[in-house]
Amino acid sequence: MHRFLSGFRSLLVILAVVVVAGCGSKEEDAAKYAKSISDRHEALAEALVLYGNMVNAFHKDAAVIDRDDYIAAEEDMAGYVARIGSLHDLGKMPLPGNDEDLRSTHDYFMISVSYLYESQALLEDSGYDQGSSTMALGMWEEARKNFLIFAEFLNQIEGKPALDGGAAPGDTTISEMPAPATP
Repeated sequence: MHRFLSGFRSLLVILAVVVVAGCGSKEEDAAKYAKSISDRHEALAEALVLYGNMVNAFHKDAAVIDRDDYIAAEEDMAGYVARIGSLHDLGKMPLPGNDEDLRSTHDYFMISVSYLYESQALLEDSGYDQGSSTMALGMWEEARKNFLIFAEFLNQIEGKPALDGGAAPGDTTISEMPAPATP
């Protein structure tokens, strides 16, 4: 029997080394994730601010879509969308480690992107019907809320201070409307 088990000893040693080498700390995994998502994170933040202003301006006056600054803002949005990538690509993005908090954080990022893309599609599919702008604003607000939760969770798992004086993720007060600035 002892001879039988001795054959497994080397296998167990190799398995233990692989498990130990593959287990980074939670903070290391969060730092790797933050680095890998950094450009997309920045692009989504910028896109949410710009798109919020765009849809709010359109909601107030449909004629704004023919202005040069609105057209330029649409081109900027296309660049942000390209930097963020598709939902399919985000879903296939490899996440370091096997941490449930990290997966949950990434899910909030994907939900935010999904709401932003759906809001854009709603306006485009409606032929920029001003009546659809209220729904687009609602979807934008959901994208914004989920982005803030994503940012709070990312800060937590990286060990950084909370965004809102220690409030739990999702408990932050969020305004109902974007800033009144036009693009």
